[in-house]
Amino acid sequence: MTEIFSIGEAMATPGRVIRRHPMAVFVWGFLMMGFSLLAVALMFGTLADLPLTDGAEPPPEMFGKLMAVQGLSMLLNVGQAVLAVVIWAATMRATLMIGRPEQTFFLRAGMDELRLVVVGLALFVGAYIAVIILVLLGAALVATLWQANEAAAMIGGFVLVLGLIALVVVAMARLSLIAPATLILKRFAFVEGWALGRGRTLPLLGLLVCTWLVYLVVYFVLAFVVIVALFASGVLADITAQSPPATLGELFPSPPVLATVAGLMLVPGGFVYGAVMTLLSAPFASACRQLLDGPSGPMFAAATSPAATSAGDAADTMV
Repeated sequence: MTEIFSIGEAMATPGRVIRRHPMAVFVWGFLMMGFSLLAVALMFGTLADLPLTDGAEPPPEMFGKLMAVQGLSMLLNVGQAVLAVVIWAATMRATLMIGRPEQTFFLRAGMDELRLVVVGLALFVGAYIAVIILVLLGAALVATLWQANEAAAMIGGFVLVLGLIALVVVAMARLSLIAPATLILKRFAFVEGWALGRGRTLPLLGLLVCTWLVYLVVYFVLAFVVIVALFASGVLADITAQSPPATLGELFPSPPVLATVAGLMLVPGGFVYGAVMTLLSAPFASACRQLLDGPSGPMFAAATSPAATSAGDAADTMV
C-alpha cells in the first residue's frame, strides 16, 4: 500500500462530526462531566467533617471514612475509564457514520467496546513497560558516564531525555491507527493498525502534532474564559470572603454558587468536553478510514484477516 491519507481531511472531520451531530457531542461531554461531578461530590461529601484547623482531632470514625474513600476512588476510576472507552468508541463510530440518523448518540456496550478496552490496556501496559526499561537503561548509561566525566553525563542525560520523549511521540503516532482499525474491522487489529502506519510515520506524526496544537489552543482559550467567568460571577469573591474553614465541607461555596458552577460545567462545559474528545479521536479514525478505503484497502484487510493468516500458516507448514 503506497497511498497516504489527507491530514487536512482528517483534521476537518471533528468539525463535521460536531456540526452534524451536536446533540451526540453534548451527551458525550455531559456524561463525562456528570460522572466527574458525582465522583467529587461523593468523595468530598464523605470527608466533609474532616477538621482543617491546627490541633483539631478528627472524629473516631474518620479513619473508616478515609479507607472507604480510597476504595470508592478506585471504583470511580475504573468506572470513569470504562465510560471514557464507551465514549471513545462513540466518537470514532460517529466519525465513520457522519450524517446518519442515530437514536442512542452512537453509544454502545458491546464487543467493540470490549475490544477497545483490551487494546487500550495492552497499549498502556506495553508503553509503560517499554518506558521503564528505557529509563533504566538510560540511567545505567548516565551512571557509567558520570564515573568518567560529570559534564558528559549531564549532557548525555539531557540528550537521552529528549530522545525518550521523541521516541514516545513517534510511537504514539505509529500506534494511533490500532484502535480505529479494531473498531472498523470488528476484530483485534494490532497487526493491521501497525501495518497501516508503515511508511506513513511522518504523516501520522504531523496529524498528531496538529491535533495537539489545536487542543492546546482550545485549552488556553477555555482556561481564559473560565477564569474570567469565575471573577465575573463572583465565585472567587464568595470563596475568599469566607472565614477560615474549620472542616473540609466549609471549603465549598454557598449552594447557589455551587448550583451555578455545576450548571455551567454540565451544559456548556459538557458540549465543550464532548467536542474536545471528538477532536482527539476523530482525526485518527478518519485517517484509518481513508487508508482502508484506498485502492489497496480491501486487499490489505483481507490479507491480514485471521482466516487469511491461518491459511498462510497452514501453507507454510505444508511446504
